[in-house]
Amino acid sequence: MMETQLLVRKCRGHFAASASELRPAPSVSEAGITMIEVLVTLVIVSVGLFGAAAMVINGLESNRNAFLRTQASILAYDMADRIRSNGDQLVTSYVGFSFDSKTEEAAEIPACFTSEAGCGPADLAAADLAQWAGALEGADGGVVLLPAARGAIADAGGGDVSITVSWTDSQWDDDEEEFSDQDKTFVLRFNL
Repeated sequence: MMETQLLVRKCRGHFAASASELRPAPSVSEAGITMIEVLVTLVIVSVGLFGAAAMVINGLESNRNAFLRTQASILAYDMADRIRSNGDQLVTSYVGFSFDSKTEEAAEIPACFTSEAGCGPADLAAADLAQWAGALEGADGGVVLLPAARGAIADAGGGDVSITVSWTDSQWDDDEEEFSDQDKTFVLRFNL
């Protein structure tokens, strides 16, 4: 074995009397990492992780807000399509309708809606409004699309119709340092 070590030392181009001479003495910079370096690294990594967590939370809140606004637009466009299909009843049945899911319950759908005879224009408008109020209330399948939803249909003048869908959203208030309710609104204005 000693012969093998001598042969290896010869191949490297130098001779050493012992194995300790083969290893260079560690310098001060090679002594290892200090506790201060470890703590600084931990602080930097934790600040980065907190920043990433804040970005994820903000992203989730933005997605939720976008979801609620999308639900409001779907409800408004749904009612607009119902009004367009039964436009003769605009002034007599649709305009002036309002519904608040916090204080009201959706009306019953007229029986003619499910009968073979079908509904006349006024009963069809009543069915449209009952179904729309049910959707605002969350009665369609038990899923509440918008929290504390409200809907209104108004004559916007000049032949335009305005459909307003509002809801209450709970958001963090930095000034008060607590969650507070904020009203959000989506308004669709269209012309028959």
